[in-house]
Amino acid sequence: MDRKTGAGSAGPISQARLLHFAGTDLVVRLDNAPGVQRALAQAVRGWPMGGPVRPEARETRVTGTRSGYATRSVYLDEPIEGLGLAGAACAVIADLAQDYFETRPGCLALHCAAFRFNGRLIAMTGPSRAGKSTLAARLTQEPDCELFCDDVLPMPQDGLAVALGIAPRLRLPLPETASAAFRAHVARHLGPRDDRYGYLCAPTVAPHGTSAPLGILLVLDRRAGAPARLHDVAEDEALHLLLSQNMSDLQTAEAAFARLSGLLAAITCLRLVYSDLEEAIALIRRAFGGAAPVAEGVGIGPALPAALPDRLAQADLSPDICWARDGDVVIQHRQDSAFLWQPGKPMIWHMNRLGQAVWTLLEIPGSAREIGALLHEHFPDKDASDLVSDVNALLHALAQDGLIERKG
Repeated sequence: MDRKTGAGSAGPISQARLLHFAGTDLVVRLDNAPGVQRALAQAVRGWPMGGPVRPEARETRVTGTRSGYATRSVYLDEPIEGLGLAGAACAVIADLAQDYFETRPGCLALHCAAFRFNGRLIAMTGPSRAGKSTLAARLTQEPDCELFCDDVLPMPQDGLAVALGIAPRLRLPLPETASAAFRAHVARHLGPRDDRYGYLCAPTVAPHGTSAPLGILLVLDRRAGAPARLHDVAEDEALHLLLSQNMSDLQTAEAAFARLSGLLAAITCLRLVYSDLEEAIALIRRAFGGAAPVAEGVGIGPALPAALPDRLAQADLSPDICWARDGDVVIQHRQDSAFLWQPGKPMIWHMNRLGQAVWTLLEIPGSAREIGALLHEHFPDKDASDLVSDVNALLHALAQDGLIERKG
């Protein structure tokens, strides 16, 4: 094992086949994959290499093939094949992040983006496709902002949030609405990439281990045509949101409630409604650029009900919509439980017996009505119409989190 150079260091890239990021129980084995080592050096900033490796260390393996890269993870049942460079780096980084939390019991894992501006750490969360990752990437363009994360924020029991040093990952190509200045920024700092994703390796990404107390939580609410504005968030909604966005195991519901209630009491929680990316950035700078928690000239509207994403408008909640799995999603089994997992994201879907059956049937695209009819043969004790309704609700929830997509 080579312990002379680390990911994110300025020195030459070692030809070592084994990598160990300090403070983890994960060993990364590279086989014919020097490009992945270079990609990790770009996408992970300031995470030192080396340190003791316990005998029970877990291993992630990356193999270079004629069709790209294949990865085998201790956290997944099956290997992932045909990955591009950014996809292979993403698979390693996802395992690295998961190992970080597994070796730190009691550490919160908030599913959010976070950045430090004007001395305050501001987290941004919300439903899938609310624009969290794009906003995080855009914030790296601001020279006085320091990006802590674009996906998951560790908060150990000492109450300080920690940056892992991972560059934000962008879906490519950029949306048509991206400004010319943002496009130029991405062109200057885009690191490891393939035809779907790229890592934005800007100098404003906080190095691994940077810490700060969380001060503000923004609930992102992207609405077509809406001007950028702030609203209050009801306390019960904010608590429910934090509970649902925490990806770590706090052992009991009581412990989770107490921990996150305490966190909520110490921060300011607001809803950020927006449509235009540049308007949202301008509002963030105006609202949080002064000494007060929120600048006096920025109005805060009353609490709003959360809006359904445009693609899940009420008119579209039909049980006859045909759905298909998103190609990036894999299923992970841990003991008797199953989770849906997307490379680069925490495990956010715990599947019960019905959910696992629905996911199995979605190997062939289908509708809630079709799947419900098939399941009724295996769940004869359930009313057929109730079963279709339950499957329909599950499918739309999966779609809202980007795990399945509409077919046709």
